[in-house]
Amino acid sequence: MALTTVKSIQEALSLVDEKKQSLKKAFDELESHSSSLSSFNFAWTDLDSYFSAQQSEILDKLAALQALESAKFEPEKKKNPSSSELFPARPELKSLCEKMDAFGLRKYVIERPKQRAAIRVELVDAFKHAPDAGSMVLDTLVGFWDDKVQSGSRLRTACVVLLEELMRAGLEMGAEVRERAAAVAAEWKVKMAALNSEGDEEGKEDWGLERLGYLQLLASYNLLIDREFDADELVDYVVMSARYRQTVDLCRVLRLESKISDVVRKLVSKGKQLIALKFVFEFELTDEYPPVPLLQAYVMNSNKFAQKVRRNGKSSRQSLNDAAMKEISALKSVIKCVEEHGLESQYPKDEMLMRIKRLEKEKADRKRPAAAPFPKLQLPVPPKQQKHNGNGNKRIKPAAAPSPFKRKFNGNPGFRPPHPSSMMRVGGLLPDPAASYLGSSSGAYGMPGSLVVASPYVGASADLCGLPGTPLGYLGNLNPSTSNAYTPETHAQPGYYNRAVGYGGYDVPSQYPPVYYPQ
Repeated sequence: MALTTVKSIQEALSLVDEKKQSLKKAFDELESHSSSLSSFNFAWTDLDSYFSAQQSEILDKLAALQALESAKFEPEKKKNPSSSELFPARPELKSLCEKMDAFGLRKYVIERPKQRAAIRVELVDAFKHAPDAGSMVLDTLVGFWDDKVQSGSRLRTACVVLLEELMRAGLEMGAEVRERAAAVAAEWKVKMAALNSEGDEEGKEDWGLERLGYLQLLASYNLLIDREFDADELVDYVVMSARYRQTVDLCRVLRLESKISDVVRKLVSKGKQLIALKFVFEFELTDEYPPVPLLQAYVMNSNKFAQKVRRNGKSSRQSLNDAAMKEISALKSVIKCVEEHGLESQYPKDEMLMRIKRLEKEKADRKRPAAAPFPKLQLPVPPKQQKHNGNGNKRIKPAAAPSPFKRKFNGNPGFRPPHPSSMMRVGGLLPDPAASYLGSSSGAYGMPGSLVVASPYVGASADLCGLPGTPLGYLGNLNPSTSNAYTPETHAQPGYYNRAVGYGGYDVPSQYPPVYYPQ
């Protein structure tokens, strides 16, 4: 039933291009009448892009479904990794292969990196429409080692994809084509020998795609049948390109099964235990290389590498974040390996999960901005004033006694001064939000007249701010411009306002003596 479903989907996909052409004709006819429509904002390129994206998504899902269907034939697949299900190729690929347009085919793959998965599975069918697919793919390799082409470029990636799908197609290669392939392989070997003689070991790892391309060239054209190659040299190339998924199948095609132990040993010596486990599980070497010790060694190495990153970065925030991300990625990879191969009983993942949670929390804490310091509020310093007595003589004000409130404020560093908006506004220079209420005949609690409230920093009308005779307004705001129905003297008791009020409303001794008004 499932196989029938896959075939029916493939048949439906083969009709997509024909139906798209019919839709294009209908769209052109509709567009010709666009002047009669109130609004016509569509373009065929938008619709075509949408349908192409949907088609690519369906092809990707179909490839996944095909992989599930072929899972039951896994032993046969291991013996013949080149076998694959046939997916119908899109007309563009068929046309390029029919014309033997090698550079056009390579350009088509390069310019569509997001569709590479869908294109990959269609190439097998497309190659069957080429008069000589082997010769065409060899032509696409021209310029692979050009000095202007960087390592890991899209051009080299596209070439490796074409070589891989040529191997999966399983087409017969003529003697002439295989001779050309052998000459290309000899040229590439010289290029790689030059790479081996220069640069450090870490720099050599950057050329893993190029080694993979060389191995794929040998496998796609089956050059090991009648030619001798150094097996140890091939093992080195496998180790350098081991991070790519194709290397496992290439080891089988190149008949390197007897050398897998050497591959694992070299990978472990380079600290690549997790990649080595891929070969251990695929070639059933768990007795020779137990997985748990390799995983533990990998976790330890990742922790040491994270410490090195922090140290080289002098524990800057960027270096701390980089180290955390690398360690988190390594731990998640180990957890995935443990889950996929059922190793929970041998290697519990609780401790690794706690470590990931702690690292993520530390990373999140470093992202939070530091709290801005609370600005220090400068309290107004009362100016020194000289009072006149009734006889016109200057009366020198005695030294002010220390205020209990001031001592309390200075002695409590945790105390925060009130916001400037709660302090009085002098002389009506600042807008008073409560000024509109002061002229009303009804005050708070329905009492007539203006409400007079003492501020914690205002004692008598000539206390801290030294503004004699200024009436007090709402919340101690001095606003003489406000007209009141009743004068402040009508309701306020002078004795109450001639003593200071402390923080919280408690009475404290005034720092100035009572004010004497001229009579």
